[in-house]
Formats: sequence, C-alpha cells, structure tokens
Amino acid sequence: MKIKYLAVIILLCANLISYAQEWVALDTINFNERITAYSIDPDNRIYIGTATGSLYRYEPNGQESEYYSAIANFSVTSVAAWNRFKVFVFYQNPQEFYFLDRFNTVSNSYDISEYSKDLINQCTPGVDNSLWMLSASYNELRKYNQQSKQLLFSNPLDMDVSSVSHMRAFQNLLIISDREEGLKFFDQFGNLLTEVGFEKIDHFQISGGKLIFYSSDYVHSIDPFNPGADETIKAPNGAFIGLLKYEEDYFFIQGNRILIFRRG
Repeated sequence: MKIKYLAVIILLCANLISYAQEWVALDTINFNERITAYSIDPDNRIYIGTATGSLYRYEPNGQESEYYSAIANFSVTSVAAWNRFKVFVFYQNPQEFYFLDRFNTVSNSYDISEYSKDLINQCTPGVDNSLWMLSASYNELRKYNQQSKQLLFSNPLDMDVSSVSHMRAFQNLLIISDREEGLKFFDQFGNLLTEVGFEKIDHFQISGGKLIFYSSDYVHSIDPFNPGADETIKAPNGAFIGLLKYEEDYFFIQGNRILIFRRG
C-alpha cells in the first residue's frame, strides 16, 4: 500500500513539475515600426532599436521608461547595453555610432570614417577601450583603439561578413553570430578559437556567464568557454526573431512586437 501511495505522489510531483514548466503569456508590447536591434543591460532594462532610428528603453516589468526619437534617422543596426553607463548604438547607414551617457542627456556621436574608410557591416565596443569592426570591403575583423582611432590589428575572415547578425566582447573573447553558420568565438587578438553550428541566430545575450539565444524554435543556453555543452528549452509557438531573458521572464521578439512569457 505504501509503495502504491508513493507511486501516486511521484506521479503528482512529476505532473506539477511539468505544469510548472509550461509557458505563461504575460503581456505584449506593440510597436508602430519594425524592430531591428535589441539588448539588455545589467539592471535588466531592455533597449529596442527600430527601422526609423528610434531607441526605446523598458523596465524589466515591460513599462517604457525612456524614448530616444530618431537618433540618426536610419535603421538601428545593433545595440550593446552591457555597459549600463554608456549604451552603444551602431547605424550601418550612415556609418555612425553613438554612446548614450546615463549622466548626459546629449548622446555622443562618432563617424566611422574617422577610424576606417571601408564599409563597416558591424561594430561593437571592446572591454579594453577599443572598438571591434567588420570590414565588408576587405572581409576583415579589425580592432581599433577607441580614443586614438589607431588600428591595432586586422585579420582576414573565411566567412561572409554580410550574414553576421551580432557581435559582443566578453572577457577575453569576441563572439560573433552568423545567420548562416552559427556562432564563432575569437580571442582578444581576433584569432578564431572555435565555432558551433546553429541556424538563423539574430542575437545573443550573456547572462550569469551563459550565452542565451533563440534558434530553430528552441531557447539555447551555452557556456562561452565550453560552447559544445548546450542546454535547450522548447520555445512557445511563434515566428520569433530572437529573445531577451530576465530571470524567469523571456521577451520574444517578432517583427513589430514583443511577447513576454514566463516559465512557471
């Protein structure tokens, strides 16, 4: 009899765990313009860049807290908010980037031509007062000193930089996501360390030392220093571009809206 009751209890617990892991829809944030870039800062504030050049900031509860209207009047290519005090915004067209200083209402703008005359597809700040750039003209990965604008080094790449979707410097790594080939990991000197194949990665974030991203209907979580170990969660149904994660809440990105879900 005790064994039978124990079996029932185990079954009930399993059902509760399964139920607790169901996706729960919390809210939807709609935009009148297409989302082209997104990021999250260490305070879990979410930044959304749009096709008209605007940048929105949201609190973790989904409430809008700040709005930067048409900073450059062009589509936002990428946002890097890992430095909460200097949020970085890059515009491939017209080849400009901005630092939004938390303590200054006026954003600081910089022209890529001050660093390079080449067409730059992607640009992101380094962790050592530097800038990483992908040259579409020469298919090179380049690193510049941010202040002096001096080229530190350039490495040719065996990949099509036009398919690169996101770049992020993290500790002694530079991580690049490629929509065709997946993830590529470089050292601080721009040497390729390893690569892992995934499909159509639009963006990734680093949270708790883990690389988190959406690919092929799954939420993936990998160790950037051991990228072969992959933890996956089946995502809710939807034609998502990517996601941002805050604790148990997931902000799934679609064309012009964000669907907020929670893991139970």
